[in-house]
Order: sequence, then C-alpha cells, then structure tokens
Amino acid sequence: MKKTVLILTTITCVSLIISCTKDVSPEPDISATPTPSSCDTVTFTQDIKPIISANCAISGCHVSGGQSPDLTVDNNIKTQADGGRIKARVIDGPAYMPAAGRLPDAQINMIQCWLDAGAPLN
Repeated sequence: MKKTVLILTTITCVSLIISCTKDVSPEPDISATPTPSSCDTVTFTQDIKPIISANCAISGCHVSGGQSPDLTVDNNIKTQADGGRIKARVIDGPAYMPAAGRLPDAQINMIQCWLDAGAPLN
C-alpha cells in the first residue's frame, strides 16, 4: 500500500512539474518606437546659458571688465565652444573651470551633448 501511494504521489508531482509553464510575455520591440536621448532635449537657451551664467559669467570671473572672455555674450560662448576651450577647461580632466569647483556630472553631460551637436545657439 505504501508503495502504491509513493508511486501515485511521484506520478502526480512529476505531471504537475511537467504541466507547469512559466507565463512569459514577449519582450517589447523597442526598436519600433525610438526614444529620444537626453541629448535631444539640450538647448543653449534653456540648459547651457543658465549653467554658464551661474558658474562662469559671475562677478570677478568671465563678465565685462573681468577675465577674458566675457561669457555674458552668447557669441563669445559660441567662439569658446568652437575653439575647444570649453571642452578643455570644463570637461576634460583636470577640470580647471569653474574656479569654484567641478560642475555636477549632469551639467557636464549637458555641455558635452551641446558641444557634440555643434554648440548651436538655440
């Protein structure tokens, strides 16, 4: 009798294991719906100029009558970006600017995105 119960229990367990299937949903096709990268949203007016205004174009630094260049002037910022000075001074190590200390990574990433896009004054 014990042998029969053991055989029936084993058969039941094996059939349950075999019949169990994991319900796996198919992975979404992310290539069908492209998501914009964070760089797509970076603009000079909304992102870059505020960073420069708060960290570089401040009293005693890059303002009219201060250290050259005057970074309160958009075209001067563009010239510095195009010439590689912003990348060299702010992004590449060691970061020399701003004088108060290295910018947060999020701001550095925004500047890099802007530079990679050709530093448009958008």
